[in-house]
Amino acid sequence: MPGMRKRLARVGNSWGLIVPKEVLDLLGIDDEVDLEIVGSTMVVSAPDLDENELEASLAYLASKRERSEVYRRLAQ
Repeated sequence: MPGMRKRLARVGNSWGLIVPKEVLDLLGIDDEVDLEIVGSTMVVSAPDLDENELEASLAYLASKRERSEVYRRLAQ
């Protein structure tokens, strides 16, 4: 699934992220998530996500960020 850019919605004194139902279904998420902050990245995951899956996902995100300029140049 391609990345998405989403707007935050005001919820009282906080902000909320509205996630499409299709994404929640794909990830097997109901109404509770784990939230981690890694550097400047917020990671939202299913509470029962396997630790190895999470580590692999974080490694992918780090690689994607580090190489984003290379990927952009290759795409042109």
